[in-house]
Amino acid sequence: MLVQKLDRYYNYFQWLSLDVVLGACAGLFFFQHLLELSFTPVVYVLMGLAVWGIYTFDHLMDARNIEGRASSARHLFHQVHFKKLLIWLFLVGVVGLYLAFNFINFSRLISFGLLLGTMIVGNIMLLKFLGKRLTFLKELTTAAFYTAGITLVPLIRFVNGGLPRVFWFFAFGYFVMAWFNLLLLAYMDKDSDQRDKMGSIVNTFGESVTHNLLLVILCLGMLYMISLFFILRSFYYVYIVLLLIMFLIHALAFIRPNKSKESVRRQIDASYMLPFVLLLL
Repeated sequence: MLVQKLDRYYNYFQWLSLDVVLGACAGLFFFQHLLELSFTPVVYVLMGLAVWGIYTFDHLMDARNIEGRASSARHLFHQVHFKKLLIWLFLVGVVGLYLAFNFINFSRLISFGLLLGTMIVGNIMLLKFLGKRLTFLKELTTAAFYTAGITLVPLIRFVNGGLPRVFWFFAFGYFVMAWFNLLLLAYMDKDSDQRDKMGSIVNTFGESVTHNLLLVILCLGMLYMISLFFILRSFYYVYIVLLLIMFLIHALAFIRPNKSKESVRRQIDASYMLPFVLLLL
């Protein structure tokens, strides 16, 4: 009974994209720790609100566009609770703007944050309304925007002095991992996406092409992350190991296809929270 309750609550946790919120905050902390920066807690609150708002907006758009009852549990949840979530989305937006303009002193972060948020929402709208012709770009653009989001604050902090070279190595590693993550999720959701008539890279290019693309990204990603041991100083090995473990979790989820979709989703989404172990260092 307890296990069933915990499982149900964790499903809500996932459907509300709270695991993604924590993963994004962990990613921000990864770069904060890497670059030895200090951020006010409000920055993390704003990160969480922004990520939740964007993901919820995207899911609500999907839920509204699906004709009839959604096939996936996540989209069905957003269909059933559409009005409530829409109200919460509005409130989160208001709270986020209030916190940004009242507790963040460096205006560049607010300006670039609003610009990035507008670009992300614009990208979602563009992919939704231009039909299925451009949906194959969704995973690529989402991975790029996700990486830009978790690295925005460090980018702003170093805008005058120039970012250390090491930042770009890890930012690219995060992008590759995020792209692989999104492609893998699209590959797993191919049946429900097809039933709900939702465009995806799998429905555009087919299972075989998507599978081969995943395999190529997996191999090149692993080679890239291992090569960082030979490129960067030993001081950064802990960060390389952490990123490599996160990517290996994705790799295991890909090469063991017999596990349930929900189990795989939990596994790879939870891997994004691993940077919090840096709190112990």
